Amino acid sequence: MKIAVVDDEALERKALKKMIREHLPQADVVAEAANGRAAVEVANEYKPDVMLMDIKMPGMDGLEAVRLIRKQHPNIKFIIVSAFDTFEYAKQAMQQGVKEYLLKPSRKEEVIGALQRVYAEMMEERKKEQENRQLQERVQRLQKLVEKEWLSVLMLEEVSPTELEQWRKLLPFSIEAGVFIVIKFPPHEPKEVGREWLDNVIATRMKIDYVIGKMIDDQVPVLLFSKTNNDVNELKVRAQKLAHLLVQLFQQEHKGRELYIGIGTPAFNMDHLRHSYYEALSALQYYAAHQKAKSGFLPKQAALVPVAFDKTEKEKQLFDTVRQGDMTQALQQFQLYMDDIIVAKKNQYAAVTKSLEETFILLERMLSDLGILYERANTFHQCSNIHELKRMATEQLRQMVHHVQAWRHQQANGKLGKAKEYIAAYYDRPLTLEEVAEHVGLSPYYFSKLFKDRFGMTFIDYLTEVRIERAKEEMRDPKKSLKEVCFLVGYNDPNYFSRVFKKQTGLSPTEYRKTLHIAL
Repeated sequence: MKIAVVDDEALERKALKKMIREHLPQADVVAEAANGRAAVEVANEYKPDVMLMDIKMPGMDGLEAVRLIRKQHPNIKFIIVSAFDTFEYAKQAMQQGVKEYLLKPSRKEEVIGALQRVYAEMMEERKKEQENRQLQERVQRLQKLVEKEWLSVLMLEEVSPTELEQWRKLLPFSIEAGVFIVIKFPPHEPKEVGREWLDNVIATRMKIDYVIGKMIDDQVPVLLFSKTNNDVNELKVRAQKLAHLLVQLFQQEHKGRELYIGIGTPAFNMDHLRHSYYEALSALQYYAAHQKAKSGFLPKQAALVPVAFDKTEKEKQLFDTVRQGDMTQALQQFQLYMDDIIVAKKNQYAAVTKSLEETFILLERMLSDLGILYERANTFHQCSNIHELKRMATEQLRQMVHHVQAWRHQQANGKLGKAKEYIAAYYDRPLTLEEVAEHVGLSPYYFSKLFKDRFGMTFIDYLTEVRIERAKEEMRDPKKSLKEVCFLVGYNDPNYFSRVFKKQTGLSPTEYRKTLHIAL
């Protein structure tokens, strides 16, 4: 706590400083002044937390100084120390926000008590300010997540107007016009690093409202929007400037690595915004494939030529997420997969339907190979447009993932039982999670997660419980020393064994063995 002492009497200032230094270790007297004018200068230079202020001083008095200082520094707190005890002075002081009014000659207990009360109030205010800042940061992070999820919803054709309206209510802004750009980072660029770099560049270099979507397979969509119905050309110009800036900065900061950016057509409603996204995606694929330019709108001649994409690789990524039973990743991968097919097939319904049917036949075959009985109720030929096709395909994929999740759960339960049997047989060895996971054919991470979900405790906690229960049994044999029991149940350090045993049972091994003898 920084304190300034203001009094026209040097002895009074000296006495106050001595009290503070001897009895308030958390306080530091940073400055002093002999009149109101000097007090204002001290406040401006040192910005103290608290000012001890006399009233009657030559020139500007204390109350006038308080009034002027509070205009520039509203957070400074004041304690009046005055020989005048009239009600009028006290009233004026309170009106200026003075926290304490002490009379001269001031007793040490009064001064220290007043400063301690002000210090406690100041600490409480700072605590609340810190809590408010943390709350605002959490709200901002949550808002970013909402915006990112909303953008994903906006790009899905199967979302109803009611759902879109519900999402709009969660957003702190409205959109009258917008344009999509889609950015392709170099392979293996860390997702969070890429998004943070992108967010920083747009926020600091461009005066435009924007929302950054999820990065999937090195691609991230960005919606640039206007809250008013501005000129379409203005949005186009800004999108072009941003794309050029991003490409240029990335080349400067990452030698030998390049961005590709596709830009869509500005739009004024949700359907057209989706079209802007698909145009941007088509443009991105065109420039990434031809590598003649790094960014731009989709050339007119490119619309007549299907954009090729590696369907085999995309299918592999989709199949892997389905096989893992990861619903979120599977739906995200499928959205990207569908987007690529629609662009590659030039939005032709028959061609997209045929491609999807082939994919889902392969997915059914994969489920069959895993031993999962699943049969699709409907084929995509019953749909009449791409909107219905995408909705039905998404729902069928969701059902497939549910079947995989159920199958993995059933398989996992059997493997967890096998893991328990293995632990029961080899608890006396230096067992590791990795060894048991390998024995049952699961990855260490997945095994650890399943074990905790299924039994409510970690692998280590369970192994410890098995060993301690076995140690209790071994202790019933009085011929076996505690050191021998320690080695028999898998511990190499008797001291460590003793600590673990006491933590589990509340008794040391020696104390526990005594209870066995008493019981006998």
